[in-house]
Parts: sequence; C-alpha cells; structure tokens
Amino acid sequence: VITLGKRAKATEDILVPTEALDDLNVQCYQVDRGGHATLHNPGQLVVYPLLNLEKHGLSVRDYVCLLTKTTQKFLKDLGIETSTQEDNPGLYTNNGKIAFFGIRVTKGVSYHGLAVNVSNNLRDFSLIRSCGAADEKFDSINSHLQPVDMHLLFNQWFETFCFFIGQ
Repeated sequence: VITLGKRAKATEDILVPTEALDDLNVQCYQVDRGGHATLHNPGQLVVYPLLNLEKHGLSVRDYVCLLTKTTQKFLKDLGIETSTQEDNPGLYTNNGKIAFFGIRVTKGVSYHGLAVNVSNNLRDFSLIRSCGAADEKFDSINSHLQPVDMHLLFNQWFETFCFFIGQ
C-alpha cells in the first residue's frame, strides 16, 4: 500500500504509471496524515498509537520527539545505531532510512504513527519518492540481525514507548 499524506502530489511522488501499480497489486490511498508518500508492505513493523496528547501534557512536537526517541532506543537495544536528519523525519543507519514517521492530531488525539523496515522488500520503495525525497537509500532490521519475530519486535517497541511515556 502506498499512502499519500497532505503534502504529497501523486504526479510527483509516484514514480511509475498507474498500470504498473495495478500489475503489482499495489493500492494507493490519500490519507489525512502529514507528509508525502510512503509505502507499507509485508515485513514492516507498523505502529499507530492512539494517544490523548493533552492528557499526557504533550505538544505535537513533543509527541514526534517521543516516537523518534522510542524508536531510536528500540533499534539501539537491537544493536542498530541510527541518526536523524534535520529536515526529514525518520531514522537513518549508515545504509539508509530504516524508520518513518507520519502523524495526524485531531482534538488532541494522535493518529497514524510510524513504520520500521524489518524484513520487507526494500525494492518496493523504487515506486515512490519516499517522504518527498528522491534517490533515498533504505535499510532494514534484517540486514543487521537474523530474522526476528514481528510480535516480539512490537512488544519490545511498546515496552520502550511505555518507559518513555511513563517518565
């Protein structure tokens, strides 16, 4: 599935003809989160926390920082060092982008969230300008580790999130 955020332009962010998406059985949807185009394919860890930000005393910026800090710590605990880039939300290894963030907040409640490449087909990203960037490189957890159970990864991410939200 390709999702197009509020800043996406299908004519610029989808790099193949519609017929090619149909042939690959790839669906494309306009969504109400921020950002440009992103891809969700089998083998990604996708987490969409629904959180009342006001109740937790978080601004939207605080929340994005919380998701970033949580995911960076989660990956570090797996032995994967990441960094951020000033103008592009997400997390990067030396090999490329490994985690993506895109949220929406309505009436103080967060929607959408993040995706982490685990064992997904990274070639699928050639269909889009991911997050508005051309010629981006991508990385996955499985390029650093032996295959890991997705439920275990989710539980590890969630425990990290709970630790930070509880501070």
